[in-house]
Amino acid sequence: MKIQLSDLKMNTLLGSLLPNRLMIVGAVFSLISIFFYLQDPHHFYPAYLTSFVVFLSLTLGSLFFVLIMYLTRAGWGVVVRRVPECMMKNVGLMFLFFIPIIFGIHDLYHWSHHDAVAQDPLLQIKLPYLNSTFFVIRSFFFFGIWYWLSNRFFYNSVNQDTDTSPNLTLHLQKISAVAMLLYAVTQSFGFIDYVMSLTPHWYSTIFGLYMFAGSIVCCLAVVSVMYMLLRRYGMLTNIVSVEHYHDLGKLLYGFNVFWSYIAFSQFFLIWYANVPEETVWFAEHFHGSWNSVAVLLAVGHFAIPFLFFMSRHAKRNLPFHCGMALWIVFIHIVDVYWLINPTFFKDGFHLQWADITCLIAMGAFYFAFFFKRLNRVNLIPCNDPRLHESLKFKNY
Repeated sequence: MKIQLSDLKMNTLLGSLLPNRLMIVGAVFSLISIFFYLQDPHHFYPAYLTSFVVFLSLTLGSLFFVLIMYLTRAGWGVVVRRVPECMMKNVGLMFLFFIPIIFGIHDLYHWSHHDAVAQDPLLQIKLPYLNSTFFVIRSFFFFGIWYWLSNRFFYNSVNQDTDTSPNLTLHLQKISAVAMLLYAVTQSFGFIDYVMSLTPHWYSTIFGLYMFAGSIVCCLAVVSVMYMLLRRYGMLTNIVSVEHYHDLGKLLYGFNVFWSYIAFSQFFLIWYANVPEETVWFAEHFHGSWNSVAVLLAVGHFAIPFLFFMSRHAKRNLPFHCGMALWIVFIHIVDVYWLINPTFFKDGFHLQWADITCLIAMGAFYFAFFFKRLNRVNLIPCNDPRLHESLKFKNY
């Protein structure tokens, strides 16, 4: 297949106009969010943390997608790698979004209060790990690792576009195993810090895996939507084919079932053991109207995709595929909201304006930077040694 130069760049609308408009939207909704912060900081921070975890999970899910492509040397995925590469590079932006959490640590984390620790023997045992100073140090370490990984893989991939030698790709394949180990450890501990430690008395040995599953599901759904958006505006129409969407759909379906398995395993093992130290978290999250949100997750995150996205035809029907991907992104946001907010609003479901404004503000900035970055690079890795294999890819 002969690739035209025009196929490799974004058009003016998505490349220049959309990022600028998104920046304006982000600025406006940031000002509105600041207004809600000034009114009630204690209720603002859970909303902010929810949005932060949503977009951090998307970023880290994208980093995993890129790493696994190199680790498995997957040929089919070369032409759909540039979008997740540009999203994983937003890790620097996510670090800036993390800074307000440092200032809101006392509003978010019970273990950060010295008087609470003094009255709680369990928090005293966990004090060497759960303390504000070490929390910030760990976060700087996590973001440092993520930033290094994303830079290493992004810039080598982009440099491969102008270098016909396969050495850059071979180098990334060689270091991908170590990179994956670094990713696994930092991703797990990062989400344990930001989400699980909200309930410091509770613990789960697979919570990091639960968050990983949600992250990759969110990433695959957004990647599918982004390539369909590019297709809608006439880009990559002859390069990213139905065959590639089919495989993205298979991964999305498979990892969504994996999320369901991990979610049920975490619940069932804790319910079966019936140990008070473990059940306290589920008792909180099933209380009052939060139970209805849990049922929505069981139906919306598992049953609906499982039943309606199983078919080969559903994955290859692009409008339906897009609709299902958007639904999964929505239900992932609901999942993150359900993980965080019952800790602060114990009586039941409590949606506030700050939940919406923070999500829109952060999302607008996130995708503005994403589109600006995507506009500066080729839409596909031009000289990747497996590009020819990817262009000819067929599902059999």
